[in-house]
This record gives sequence, C-alpha cells and structure tokens, in this order.
Amino acid sequence: MHELNRASSRNASNRSLFHFAAYALASIAAVATLASCRRAEPPRAAPEGVVVRTAAVATVDIPLAYEFPATIQSPQEVEINARVPGWLQTQATPDGARVKKGQLLYTIDPSQYRIALDAAQAKLAQATAQEEVAKARLDTATAQRTFAQSTYDRNKDLVSSGAVSQERFDQITAQLAEAKAAVEQANADIASAKANELAARADIANAELNLSYCTVSSPLDGLMGPSKFFEGTLVGNAGQQTLNKVVQTDPMWAGFSPSANYLPVLLANQKAGTLTARVLLAGATSAAEPGTPLRVTDASPTAEGKLVFVDSMVTGNSDTVLMRIEFTNPETVFRAGAYATVEIGLGMQKDAIVVPEEAIFARQTELFVWRVKSDDTVESIRIDAVSKDKDNIVIAPGTIAKGDRIVVAGVAKLKAGDKIREAKETGATTSTSNSASTSASTSASSNNTSKAEGK
Repeated sequence: MHELNRASSRNASNRSLFHFAAYALASIAAVATLASCRRAEPPRAAPEGVVVRTAAVATVDIPLAYEFPATIQSPQEVEINARVPGWLQTQATPDGARVKKGQLLYTIDPSQYRIALDAAQAKLAQATAQEEVAKARLDTATAQRTFAQSTYDRNKDLVSSGAVSQERFDQITAQLAEAKAAVEQANADIASAKANELAARADIANAELNLSYCTVSSPLDGLMGPSKFFEGTLVGNAGQQTLNKVVQTDPMWAGFSPSANYLPVLLANQKAGTLTARVLLAGATSAAEPGTPLRVTDASPTAEGKLVFVDSMVTGNSDTVLMRIEFTNPETVFRAGAYATVEIGLGMQKDAIVVPEEAIFARQTELFVWRVKSDDTVESIRIDAVSKDKDNIVIAPGTIAKGDRIVVAGVAKLKAGDKIREAKETGATTSTSNSASTSASTSASSNNTSKAEGK
C-alpha cells in the first residue's frame, strides 16, 4: 500500500513539473514572437530640417535722419560780481531759484557809500556857496573898476595944466589897476568855485553809483547757481568778486560737430525747408505725471528745434563743423553742460529695404543674414547696414531684395547649407533664444521616445 501511495505522489509531482515547463516555454515563445514583431516594424523617421522662423524682406518709407552727440549750451551765462568791496549783508534769492531780469539777488553793506555820498553832496553845497560869494565879489570889483576908470578919465588931462598933481594922478592910476585886478580875481574865484562844483557833482555821481552797486540784481531771466560767498563775508576785493552765476535756460542751444562731409546735404535741406531737428536728452527719463514713479516705458525728454548756426570754418584737426540747434526749454529740463543727442531729419527715404534686428549676425567686422533658397537650405549673405529704424535695420541695396525669404528666429542654430523648416504657429517664438530652447526640448523628447520604443 505504501508503495502505491509513493508511486501516486511521484506521478503528481511529474505532472506539475511538466505543466510549469510547458507554461515557461509558451511564455518564452510569446516574448520571442513579440520581439521579432517589433524588430520587423520600420523605425519612425524624425522630421527633417532645423526649426526656425522666416519672413519675407519688406520695403518701407522711413524718415531719413542722422544722429550726432551734442552738448547742451546756454546762450547766456553771466557771472554775478560784487562791484564794490564790502560786507555781504543779505542773499535775497536762494541758490538754484528761477530769477527774472532785475530781481534782487544780494545786498552789500552800504554804510560807507552813503557816507561818501553825503560828503560829496556837502562838497557840492560848499562849492555852490563859494561861487555865490565869488559872484558877489565880482559885482563889487566891477563897480570899483568902473569908478576908478571914470576918475582916471577925468583927471588924466588935468595933470599937464597943473590942476591935478602928478602924485594924485599916480594914486588914481594905482586905484584903477587895483580895481581891475579885483575883477580878475573875482572871475578866477568864480571859475574855481564852478570847478569845485563840477568835482563835487562827479563825487556825488560816483558815490551814487557805488551805493547802487550795493544792490546786486539779476541781469537776465534764468536759473541762479550756487553761491560762492555767504552773508557776513567780505567781498568785492581781488579774488572775491564773483558771487554766483545766472544761466539762461529758455531758449537753449545744442552744440554738435558733424563731419564736414555732411555739410552739403544739411545746407541743401535747410535751404529747401526739409531739415528738421530734434534734441534728445539721452539716458534720462521723465514720469508721465508729477509724483508718479518712473517706468521702463517712460520716454526720454525731447525738444523740437531748428538749426540756427553753422560755423564759418572747418576744424582742421577733426574735419568737423560746429553747429547749433536752438530749442525752447520752458520746464528747464535741459541744463547747460548735459550730454544729449541731436537728430537731424532729411525728409523720407522711399522703399528702404529693412530687416529685423534679430535676423542679423556678425562675423568679425561684417554683418550677415541667412537667406532661404528654393530647396529650403540657407546661405549667408553679407549686408551693409545704413541706419536703424526702431527695431529694424535699413540695408543698402544690392545684397538682398524685397521678397527674399530670410531667417528671423533661430539664427544661431544654423550653418551654411542647413535645411530648415518653418516653426508651427503654436510653437513659434519671437526670439532666437526661445526658438533654440524649443528645438532642444523637441529633440530631447524624440530621443526619449526612440529609446522607449527600442526597449
């Protein structure tokens, strides 16, 4: 019985092993079949070409303008000087204030100049009195001379007859001479008194002038600068005369020195009335409303002006010509000495060839764009940039033409002869860096998928 049971157990074990082996063989066959099927599938082809964005070259009418570096200048910069020595008594106008012509700025202690005026007036009064006394003496001397002359005339013929002694006649003659001398002295005293009067009047005028200099006023409309001396300082002596400076702020000048090569076209447009001028305060921004913070989009201050001066000579060393633009400056935003940019407009340039700035790349000192050929491959075309118009570069004719297809995004990914394909609208980007990033992500995703399928 035992033997029978052991035989049954061995048969059951053999059947289990058989079933496990059959299942394993079936699994291996299934896997092999699946693998052979996958190897039989052809590989999926990756899309051809570098993903970029292209655009057709366009022509537009743009303003023809040149930009030159300039310096803001004031037509008048007047030093405020102390014209008489004295103690600086008051500063009536604070530093940096906007002033009008004739406005009081400083006062200098006038005490000594008032005393000098009083003394000059006293001298005038004295000279006037001396003149009156001299005139009175002249009247007396004139009367005495008249009497002496008549006495002399009556007695001169009586000396020969003995009616008048010679001694008496000599006395009469001497009295006449004394009377004449008295008249001459009186006239001299009058002349001296008049001279003293004139001198006194000159002293008065000088004293009044010096006294007026104690009041220092602005000679023009403008802005007052920083004071060099303050109340209580002795001013007006050598080295201590300049108190301040007043600078005219409206209108202002923008001085610039373009190359003499620009002179013919600038003068021709000025004569034709097509020349325009604009002054830009480079690097500065102005808030849209007072009290609001500055924003990135706030524009730099600008002013429209006109060309008012062209130098008569060309600077020999630099071959430039000094020019000036005059413009209004009511808000005093433009200050003398500031660096600015002058934009000179010369009308419109018709059908100018323009390309986006991001489509251009450089090789050493030359500029290029990628032009797409009919087979969707690219070639580099050297261009000559003429000027810039907003975000576009104006190109000299003869290299690319209107309608040419150029790469405007993805420029850095290309080399000559590469085949390109247009980026899809949903994935299109507006910058080279974003296009490159998108392409890299797409490539990485494709590689991951290929690896998964090959497992």
